[in-house]
Amino acid sequence: MRRILTLLFISVFALCEAQISNDFTPVSWEIQNMDGVAPVVMPPFDLKTLQKEDEVNDKRKDIPYRFGYEFLVDYNLDNSGSWQTLDNGDRIWRIRFYSEGAKTMNFLFSDFYMPKGASLCLYSNDRKDVLGAYDEKQNNPERVLGTWLVTGEDIWLEYYEPKAQEGEGRLELFKLVHGYRSTSDILKSTQDTNALNSSGDCHYDVNCSVGAIDATKDINKKSVAMIVAGGGLCTGALINNTNNNGTPYFLTANHCYENPITGSTSNPSQWSFRFNWISTTPSCASTSNSATNTTYHTVSGAQLKAHRAESDFCLLQITGPIDDEWDLVYAGWDRSTTTPSNTYSIHHPDGDIMKVSVDEDSPSSTSTGGADVWLINNWEKGVTEGGSSGSPLFDNNGRIRGQLYGGESACNGTNGNGQYDVYGRLNSSWNGGGTNSTRLRNWLDPAGTNAMTLDYYDGTLGLEDVITPVKEIKVYPNPSNGVFSVQFTDTVSSLQYEVYNVLGQVVKAGKVTESNNSIDLTNNSNGIYILRMINTDTNSAYSQKIVKR
Repeated sequence: MRRILTLLFISVFALCEAQISNDFTPVSWEIQNMDGVAPVVMPPFDLKTLQKEDEVNDKRKDIPYRFGYEFLVDYNLDNSGSWQTLDNGDRIWRIRFYSEGAKTMNFLFSDFYMPKGASLCLYSNDRKDVLGAYDEKQNNPERVLGTWLVTGEDIWLEYYEPKAQEGEGRLELFKLVHGYRSTSDILKSTQDTNALNSSGDCHYDVNCSVGAIDATKDINKKSVAMIVAGGGLCTGALINNTNNNGTPYFLTANHCYENPITGSTSNPSQWSFRFNWISTTPSCASTSNSATNTTYHTVSGAQLKAHRAESDFCLLQITGPIDDEWDLVYAGWDRSTTTPSNTYSIHHPDGDIMKVSVDEDSPSSTSTGGADVWLINNWEKGVTEGGSSGSPLFDNNGRIRGQLYGGESACNGTNGNGQYDVYGRLNSSWNGGGTNSTRLRNWLDPAGTNAMTLDYYDGTLGLEDVITPVKEIKVYPNPSNGVFSVQFTDTVSSLQYEVYNVLGQVVKAGKVTESNNSIDLTNNSNGIYILRMINTDTNSAYSQKIVKR
């Protein structure tokens, strides 16, 4: 039985909060007599042409669901905006954008770096919607960032920089996305920040009771996120690996990364992910649309690990910080060719709040459009729509079997239209094109266990994961100032090791032998780590808590 090590990690997690929320107060709001800033006015664009294209493309699920027009821009801390120095020497840089008719705006930075104590926030001119703060925890090796959505046609960006870090920050804005159909007049709801209730009436909110799958559905919904990729929307899910260590691998569709129409790719480093957007007052195939907004969590940035068009999969690793308090789940998987007895999918159609679709029959294993797929002939409950692309298909055991590639299912009033959907098969993606960048195997089975199935991981560590139950291995000193020595008996010739921080991220990896038995963490921050060691002779794994002080 797994037990959460609350007392062990509570002091660490208190220092690791990373949520980008709407309850942040911009520094300028607390200061009187701030200078005014004239808005940068964005030029008009041919909205009617885009809407005509959307009428056709919205019926396709093999391309991302477009919600916005992308302006290419070039604004940075040196060539635009307004700086103001405060009495204590700290500085604030602000820039304001006006794009007539925008329902939302989001922004992509080609250069992003926050020094210690600095922060970036976004807010609407009426101060009803705030997004922040992006700070040093969002720094990444590629130095890029894609923000979440802010409501309105008049949006401010505000960068705060402490005096001690003057000139260290970097912001280079290269895309502004004018969201032309995210809220208000084109939706069934007047909610201001989301496409709430925008999808068809036949959908079931994920908290609706839909039968025997309820138990696994209520676990797996914690793995699913909506994706904002520039001006497009998709869905995907966190997926477990055989180390059961919370590495934030994220499975979605290749066509969300690589547009099959244009051949262009979207940089996952500039994607944003929204988890836990789940209505607590669900609407279940009804015209009442009782679903309401609720708490959600967003994170920005990911690295591409593998992708392949032939089964339409794309595997990412989220690089932005994920807070343990979000209570996320890393979904299990089944890579076998065995046909499941029934399936269900969890997704965000039209960028709407989380939904579930249920097929009570077995899918068919087939190929279409060059992709190896599971064919859903007809959903008994719910359907999918644009924006559902990349969403996971779960089997009767609650394990991922693939991700949404395309299909013709849609709502017909409060019922589905009886049409099909297809999902790229995980069993085909497992070995993929035979290389690390075209298959799932190396990432989801890093220990080489050849497991056919894997259950979900709930993001917590059990006592059995952090206590070494064997006499053959000893790690000392522990705690240490940074250098740990590993002692083992003659029955062990060498050990592969990985060191994880409390977010489940690998911070060190290597091999220890009798002649080279040191693990050096002197360049890492003080705190608690998990040392996982694998006996390469027996393929046995041991884990132990270590502390650097």
